Order: sequence, then C-alpha cells, then structure tokens
Amino acid sequence: MIMGLGISSCGLLKENISETENPTNKKNIIAKVNESNISPTWLSVNTKIDIEKEGQNTVINANIRVKKDSIIWISLKAPLGIEVLRTMISPDSIFFINRMNKTYFIKPISHLKEVVKTSINFFQFQEILFASPAITDRELKLSLNKEGKHILSSEKTTYTISEIFRIEEMSVSNQDNHQLTINFNNHNYFDEVKSYYPKNLNIEVISSENFVATIDFSKIVFNKKSSLSFKIPSSYVKSD
Repeated sequence: MIMGLGISSCGLLKENISETENPTNKKNIIAKVNESNISPTWLSVNTKIDIEKEGQNTVINANIRVKKDSIIWISLKAPLGIEVLRTMISPDSIFFINRMNKTYFIKPISHLKEVVKTSINFFQFQEILFASPAITDRELKLSLNKEGKHILSSEKTTYTISEIFRIEEMSVSNQDNHQLTINFNNHNYFDEVKSYYPKNLNIEVISSENFVATIDFSKIVFNKKSSLSFKIPSSYVKSD
C-alpha cells in the first residue's frame, strides 16, 4: 500500500557542468517531481474497481476517503449500491467490517501486507492514493526510454516520469521477488491542489497471490471534510 529520473546519471555529467546548472540531472528532476506532489488535508474519491485474479474478474464500487496522516476510510459496494465491506486504516491499526457475514476484526497495521500481498505501510498507501509516492531510493540511475521519458531505476525500483513531472509508473520489488507496479494514468489539473491528479490507476501485484486491479475515478474532491463513520454493530462477531 515508492522513485526518480533524467537524461544522464550524475556520474556522467561533464566536469564543467554543475548539478544546479543542468536542468535535467537526477537531483533536479526529483526536485521537480516533489514540487508537483500533492498532500491535501482531505481526499475523497468515488471509484469503480475491476480486479482480475486467477482468470476471474470482479467489479466493485468503492468510496475512498483520506484524512491526511490520520485515517484511510474505504467502503466497498456491490453493483446495486449495497455496502458489503467497510475498512478504516490508521497509522497503527486496521478496522474491518464484513456486512455479508456480519463479522469484524481489528488488527495491527502489519496486517495490511496480508491484504494487498506486498509490503506497505499506512503512509506509503496514503502516498499512492495521493498519486504522490516519495522517491527515496538513493541508488537510482537516470536514463531515457524510447519515448524520451525520464527513467529512474535501480536493482529493485523503477520510476517513469511524465512530461509534466508526475510519476507515470512505479515498480518496486523486494528480496523475495514480489513486485508491485502502479501506473498513474490520464492526469488532469486541479485548481484545489495546484497540480495534476490521475483519473485512473492500474495496479499489478506479483507475489504469493497475483492480481491486477484497474481503478477508475468518477469523482475527485480535495480538502473538503468527509464523514469517517465506523461503528461495529453489537450483533457482529469478531473473526480471526
């Protein structure tokens, strides 16, 4: 629930050109990406999620709300609009309600790895929802792909940067060769955050369970307080 770019690595810069003088070195490209990143106090999105797993497709609707650095709230609904699952994620815990079988659980944030099948913490998940993952890998090398886009890559991490200095694709793997790839597609400019935000995400996870999720946003609202209601009915049974 994470990057870099440019025309050549810092090690290939000519000795008579400083980093600050070259607008396309790794340091300056990362700075441009960070300048375009958003971190709104609130985010609310309505989505349609198409999940392909083991040859089967499942389509669900979801309302996702984020209160920065505090709560990620998700309500999953069947096609007729009936809520089937609700979850609330804090920096240290996951709260989950299953409306179908009337059960719930409360678990530490480490359980998020079991849900998304890849290592991720609350703040990394929040960065993905903000479409502003942090570029933290110091071993990244700068290059260009065939389309002329900046690529920042290392042994375990690759970032593709668009012409508007937004992360277009990120791919991260771990020592077990589990891999998370996210494409941020169809960026639109939003005055509320003075930057670009995608209308579509494509997420692929390769791990003990492989799946692909396509997420289309139908409504995007920034910096407007939203309800984060999460009440566990007394009749619900706690599950493992």
